[in-house]
Amino acid sequence: MPRLYHSVPLDEEQRPNAELCEKSMWTARFDGGVREKMQRHWAWLLHAILLSASMTLFTLSLCNKTSHVSDKIVTERYSAYSPAVEAVRYEVQKFNLTPIMKTEYVGYGPDVDAAWDVIANDIGDIMITEEERVKLGFSPKSLKIQHPVTGKWGYRAGVEVFHQLHCLNLIRQAIYKDYYSKEEVGGDIAEADGQEDVNGHVDHCIETLRLNLMCQGDIGVFTFHDFPELVDEGIEGDWPDFETQHVCRNFEAIRKWTNANAVAFTHDV
Repeated sequence: MPRLYHSVPLDEEQRPNAELCEKSMWTARFDGGVREKMQRHWAWLLHAILLSASMTLFTLSLCNKTSHVSDKIVTERYSAYSPAVEAVRYEVQKFNLTPIMKTEYVGYGPDVDAAWDVIANDIGDIMITEEERVKLGFSPKSLKIQHPVTGKWGYRAGVEVFHQLHCLNLIRQAIYKDYYSKEEVGGDIAEADGQEDVNGHVDHCIETLRLNLMCQGDIGVFTFHDFPELVDEGIEGDWPDFETQHVCRNFEAIRKWTNANAVAFTHDV
């Protein structure tokens, strides 16, 4: 049977294609809009994260700088002038002083000596300027020295804390005189010109430490109680508890600053 065909109006023929095209265009616009919004969202989120990180770093830097400035102000207010003031950092420390204890700094022997070398002996001397010499009230006849890097002239100077530690170390060596009198061990005791020389050096160090301890006048307090470790040793009673908190200057920061600014060491004299 022959097929029958009839004409279709042009607008009806194009309607499905038009609707499909319009739908595709709307979908494309919707997808594009979503993508654009998502891109803007992630861009703002990234900016927010970066801004937050920057503000955090800025705040930490500001706090650190403010803390450093505060440390410097306190030091300048309550201490004599020193070029090392920039190295001062205050911190709270709890002293670990139990009744029965042994640290790397007590006793005698190569290991103990090595520990003391780090904090008392392997320390360089710094150089101060003419202006600083006058400000500190030192004699114009003070030993002059030329800076090995800049070539400028100034005056050789030591930092007090390391002389005090040297003195404490000498007293330790004097307690174990039999060991430190040996030539093969070396040091101030072995190299001294007789016992009178040793006694004079020790007396000087005792006076140095007395003056500094009385000058600092630590007003911290401690309590008393029994210690199980002492009871185990047959020692009863209430004993001082020296595990106390102190506000200290960070020693390592001072040691590093001193060696970073060192122009000469003891053996250079």
